[in-house]
Amino acid sequence: MSADERRLSRGVTGQPLQRRALLVSAGLAALAMLLAGAFGLRGDAAGVPVQLRQAQLWASPSQRWEPPVALEAADDPVLGAATPWREVDLPYAGDRAVSGSGDLALAPPEVRWFRAVVPPGALAPTPQGARLYIPRWQTVGTVAVYVDGKLAWQTRGSRVWNSFNRPVWLDLGGLAQPGRPLQVHVRMASQQGVGGALSSLWAGPAESLRLSWRLRSLLQADLVVYTAGSYLVLGLFALALWTLQRRRGDVVFLLFFLMSLCQLLGSLQFMVDGEGLALSDGWFSWLTLAGLMGATVAAFHFLCLMQRRRRPWLGRVLQGYVGTVLLVAVPLWGPAHETILPLLRLLMVPPEILVLCMAVAGAWRMRDGGSTMLAVWMLLSFPIGFHDLALQSYLISIESIYLTPYVYLGLFTLFLLVAYRRYNGALAVAENANLHLAERLKAQEAELAQAHERLLAVEREQTLMQERQRLMREMHDGVGSSLMSALRVVEFNQAGTVDLVQLLQECIDDLKLSIDSLEPLDCDLLALLAGLRYRLGPRLEGAGLRLHWEVSDLPALPWLDAQAALHVLRILQEVLTNIIKHSGAREIRVRTAQALLDGRAGVQVLVGDDGHPFDRAQAPTEGRKGLANMRTRALALQARLDWEPLAGGNRFTLWMPLERAGA
Repeated sequence: MSADERRLSRGVTGQPLQRRALLVSAGLAALAMLLAGAFGLRGDAAGVPVQLRQAQLWASPSQRWEPPVALEAADDPVLGAATPWREVDLPYAGDRAVSGSGDLALAPPEVRWFRAVVPPGALAPTPQGARLYIPRWQTVGTVAVYVDGKLAWQTRGSRVWNSFNRPVWLDLGGLAQPGRPLQVHVRMASQQGVGGALSSLWAGPAESLRLSWRLRSLLQADLVVYTAGSYLVLGLFALALWTLQRRRGDVVFLLFFLMSLCQLLGSLQFMVDGEGLALSDGWFSWLTLAGLMGATVAAFHFLCLMQRRRRPWLGRVLQGYVGTVLLVAVPLWGPAHETILPLLRLLMVPPEILVLCMAVAGAWRMRDGGSTMLAVWMLLSFPIGFHDLALQSYLISIESIYLTPYVYLGLFTLFLLVAYRRYNGALAVAENANLHLAERLKAQEAELAQAHERLLAVEREQTLMQERQRLMREMHDGVGSSLMSALRVVEFNQAGTVDLVQLLQECIDDLKLSIDSLEPLDCDLLALLAGLRYRLGPRLEGAGLRLHWEVSDLPALPWLDAQAALHVLRILQEVLTNIIKHSGAREIRVRTAQALLDGRAGVQVLVGDDGHPFDRAQAPTEGRKGLANMRTRALALQARLDWEPLAGGNRFTLWMPLERAGA
C-alpha cells in the first residue's frame, strides 16, 4: 500500500479518541447488562456459602479405574477406622512429570481419596436448595464425587480429554438434612506420573453460588466455544468469498478460513462435556495439536501479506518443522499422548517465537497501529503460554484459568480488525478511483459529444458538397450539353437543319428532371414515374403520341435516393426521347411489374412503342452519347437494360433489384 493509500485508509477508518472511548464504554455497559441478565444477579444474597480449604487425603492401594457405586462397595478400606488420612490444603496438586514412557498408559492407576465435611450452616433451606460447587479438577484418569457415601457425580468417556474445564455443580437436595453436616468424598484415579489436582470446594445456597459457577463455566469453556464457533462462521463466509474471487489470486479470505478452522480444532478440548468423546484419545490430542500449529502457520502467512514481504525460505522452514512434528506425533506410531501432553505443548514454542520475531520486525518497519498491536499481543502471549504450561504441570494454583485460548482469540480478532481496516482502506481507494474515473468519463463524454457535433457538421458539409457536385455534374452533362448544342446551332446558322425549339425543350426537360430528383420519394418508384409522366406528358402529346399508362403496385426500393432517382429518370428520358425522334411511333405503352433475374428479386419498367424497329448499330448520335450514358447509369444502379425490336415496334426493359449488393 502506498503512502497516499495508507493516509487515506487512516482517514477513513480512524476515529477520534473520544468516540473510541464512548464505543468501548457502551460495549462494556452492554456486556455488563448481558452478564447481569444471564447470571441472575441479585441485590441481597440468599445465604452465605462455605469454602472448604482443607481436606483429608489418603493414597489408596486400589488398582481399579472405575469408581465404586457406593463407598460400601469400594475395594479399599476408605471407610475403615484405621485408614491413615492426613490433612492437606486445598487446592491440592501432586507432582507431574513432563513426559513418561508409553508403558505408563497401561499401568494400574494411582488412586487418591479426598474427604471433607460440609458444616450444617451451609445447608440451610433456601427456595432453590443447596449446591456443591467444585471450580476445577484435573488429572489423566477418572474422578468421582460421593455425598454421604452415595455416588453423586463421576466423569465418563475418555480418561485424558475429560470435562476437567467444566466446574462441578451438584444439587444437594434430598441429600442434605437440616442441622446435620455432610461428608463429601472425592475419588481420583490418575495415571502414574500425572499426579492430579483438586481445587477448593464450595457449598451453600444456589442463589449465592450460581454467579461464580456461571462465570467460571463461561471463562473456562463456554466463551472459548462460542467465540471459536462464531469465527468459524466468519471463516466459512470468507471461504465462500475466496471461492468466488479465487481468479484474482487474493488468498486473504482463504487464510482467514484456515485460521478459523485451526482455531476451532485447537479449542476442541474446551468442548468436551461429561459424556466423553467419540474419538480416541490419541487422535483427539493430535487434532488439537494440529489445530494450534496450523493456526501458527496461517498467522505467519497472514503477517507476510500484511507486511507485503515474501519470506519463502522461512515459510518452508516453518512448514517443514510443523509437518515433522505432526508426522512424528501421529498416533499410529507415535508415543502415547497422555504421557507427553506437556512436552507436546513445549514443541509449539519454536514456531511461536518465529512468528513473534516476524511480528516485532514488521511493527518496527511499518510503524502503524495494526502491526504494533499484533506485536504487543504476541509478546504477551509468551508469559501467558508459560502460565498455562505451569498450570498444566500444577506449578501454580489449579484454580487459575487457561489463558492461551484467549491469546489465540485475541490474535484472531486483531487479524480480523487489521483485515477490516485494510478492507476499508481498499474501499476508500476504490471509491476515490471511481470518483476519478467518473470525472474522466464525464470529461470524455463531453469531448465525445463535441467530436460528434463536429462530425455531424462535417458530414452535413460533405453531403451538401457531394450534392452540389452531383447537381453540377448533371447540369453540365444534361442541361449544359443541350445548351451548348443550341448555342452552336445559333452560332453557325444551322436553325434550318436542326429544330431549335425541340433542343431548347430538351434543356427545359433536363432541368425539370434534375429538380424532380431532389423531391423526397420514400423509396417509391411509382411516385418517381408519376413525376416523369407529369413532366414529359405534354411533350409526348405535342409530338402526336398517345401514352398508355399501365403501372401496378411495386415494393419499395430502399436504395432509391436522389442520385439513383436521377439515374432512373435520365434513362427513361433517353428512351422516350429516342422514340420521339427516331421510331415514328404513334403510341407508347408504359408498364411496371415484379420480376426475377438470375434468381434475384426485382422490379422492371417496360416501355413499348409501335414505331419502326430500332437498330442500335445504326442509331444516329447527333453529337450525344445517349446509349453509353444509359449503360453507365444502369451500371451505377446495378440494373440491366434490354432493348429489343418487335414485329410491330420496340420494347425497352429496365430491370432493377430490390436490394443492391454491398448496400
